[in-house]
Amino acid sequence: MLSTKIHIVLSSIGIVLGISAFICFCIVYANIEAGMWALMSGINAGLSLMLHCHYLKESLHANFSRRALHYIGSVGVVGFVSGLALTIFYIFLEIYYKTDVMPIQSSIVIKLVWSFMMMKWGFLLYWTTRKYLKTYNDQQLFSENPNIEDT
Repeated sequence: MLSTKIHIVLSSIGIVLGISAFICFCIVYANIEAGMWALMSGINAGLSLMLHCHYLKESLHANFSRRALHYIGSVGVVGFVSGLALTIFYIFLEIYYKTDVMPIQSSIVIKLVWSFMMMKWGFLLYWTTRKYLKTYNDQQLFSENPNIEDT
C-alpha cells in the first residue's frame, strides 16, 4: 500500500507539472509542440493516478473490466511509442543544429524534455495496467457467470 501511495503522489506531481507546462509553453512562450507533449504527459499521468486511486480504494475490479484496462494500456503504449519517436527525432535535431535552450519559442531542448516525459508516462501507464491486470482472478470471474454450470 505504501508503494501505491508513493505512485499516487508521483502521478499527482506529473499531472500538475504537465498541465502547468502546457499552459506556460502554449500561452506564455508560444512553443505549441512542447505544450502539447506536456499535456499528453499530464493525461497519461492522470490515467495512471486514476488507476492507482481505484486500486487503493479496492474498487478497481468493480469499475474497470479487463478490456477497459487493456484499452487504457493501449493509450500508454501509444504515448510511449510516440514519445520515443519524438525523443529520437529531437535528439537528432539537437545534434544536427546544435541549438541553445534560448529562445524558448523555438527551443528543441524543451521539446525534447517533454517528449521524453510523454514517453516516460506512457510507459508507466502501460506498466500500471499490466500490474493491475495480474490482480484479476480468472477463476473467480468464470465462477460468477450464471451461464456456466458447475460439474
